[in-house]
Amino acid sequence: MTADSREPHTVPVAIIGAGPVGLSLALGLARHGVRSVLLERQRTTSERSKAPALHLRTREILRQWGVEHTLREAGTLLERMPVYTAAGRRLLEFDFTRLSGEAQRPGILFLEQGRTEQLLLEALRATGYCDVRFGAEATGVEHGPRHTAVTYSQGATEHVLRAGFLVGCDGARSTVRSALGLPFDGAALPVRATLADVRVTDERDALPWPRNHNGARGITGAQRLAPGHWRLVRVEPTGRAPGGPAARDEEVTAQEVDAWVGEVLGPGPAPVIWASRFQFQRRSSPRFRVGRVMLAGDAAHVFPPVMGQGMNAGVQDAHNLAWKLDAALDGGDVEALLASYDEERRHAVGTVSRYVERRARLGVQAPRAVRSAAMAVMRTAMAVPALRDRGLRGLAMLDRGYRASPLLDPADRAAGVRLPDPELRDPQGGPVRLHDALPAGAALLRLGTRQSAAARTVGLPESEGVRVLHVGPGGHSDPAGALRTLLGAAEGWILVRPDRHVAWARTSSQGLVPSLRRALGRPGGDGSR
Repeated sequence: MTADSREPHTVPVAIIGAGPVGLSLALGLARHGVRSVLLERQRTTSERSKAPALHLRTREILRQWGVEHTLREAGTLLERMPVYTAAGRRLLEFDFTRLSGEAQRPGILFLEQGRTEQLLLEALRATGYCDVRFGAEATGVEHGPRHTAVTYSQGATEHVLRAGFLVGCDGARSTVRSALGLPFDGAALPVRATLADVRVTDERDALPWPRNHNGARGITGAQRLAPGHWRLVRVEPTGRAPGGPAARDEEVTAQEVDAWVGEVLGPGPAPVIWASRFQFQRRSSPRFRVGRVMLAGDAAHVFPPVMGQGMNAGVQDAHNLAWKLDAALDGGDVEALLASYDEERRHAVGTVSRYVERRARLGVQAPRAVRSAAMAVMRTAMAVPALRDRGLRGLAMLDRGYRASPLLDPADRAAGVRLPDPELRDPQGGPVRLHDALPAGAALLRLGTRQSAAARTVGLPESEGVRVLHVGPGGHSDPAGALRTLLGAAEGWILVRPDRHVAWARTSSQGLVPSLRRALGRPGGDGSR
């Protein structure tokens, strides 16, 4: 290997790993006008389907970044998702349209991960804000109080890239996490899973889906990713928890796949496109941040792929981090901003992990009779509106808020919650979704008083760069009263962060500007909690 090549300039952000999380982070930074360098050891994006489910909260993020429509056109959106037995009997239905009062086009988008990565890469390159370097393998990390550096090899040359901030999105075997000396705490769970993509080109391709076979030795599920392309998921309790992911290397045989196809789709030819076997894991780094180095996605946390939450949680890591890196680069309070990423996302990921593990215990690890009983209980619960809506919001990941961090006041009941996206009426009476009416950055919602007096009452200096959106007489209207419910009053202010989470909600304007600065990690905040 030749002598190292040291780049003369420091880039704002270096990202290691061009999977869906790294690509999402780079795209989010680009939408904030932040340049980055993205290093990926592979020669191109993945060609595998891997994680094909994009949940509603993730789709909101991708819509904010201008790419959701492209992905939706390429995939299959299920706004109502019946679940069928292998015999074609409907077990239950997830009717996501029940969430249309708080979100646009609710549903699960099924799209092969490889295609998702390709479309994210195309959108990222179109911004001109990211230098994507494939075939670049990170080998070392350094970090100090004002900069970071990553050593990587590309071809026969070793390079050193200096960056203001470094983010490891490089998967469960993260080089960045290892370089920081952080453990990956957790354990293997007593469940073995196999993913297999198969070609089905006969009449079985028209079968309704998703479909499940609840067998004596395990569960076989099937989803149609594209015409003639089906994903099989086989999960089997092992009865014990082997140490580490050794089962990943076991070969998946054609005979096994044929048997599973017969169980869930019926007998017939189904050539294997790709297959992978692995052990369920529940692991997390005790810290998602050390100095100016952050971890996101599988580099920070992994949990069983039950309910398809893993990749989505990683994209949500990127969403939380992108605006904070932008603020830090713009002179913000670096310590508060980065500490808030660590605290907020570790809390949120813990919620996801518990959600997934509960469902894994009942829906996968339990004996067949218990699994059947759990399905019957779920079917009954879906008939109770309050339980149904709570379950739908959990699956859609709309209920994953933040409760405490250096930027949030835990005494504020609205702080950290996802901002709902109700349909408003603009001043001319036309329909508009709240999220579409907001700018890319932070926004201040003013409820109740006349628009002409709103900004003057707030006393918000133009230099703060926070747009005021008036909801009340002379401005937008909120027919469903979603914002009044969130505020808990008819008049007041709601500060919305760039990631569409509520920073605070209050009825008094006293100390509003210092509180705004603190909540957004800006200098001159009041420092109170």
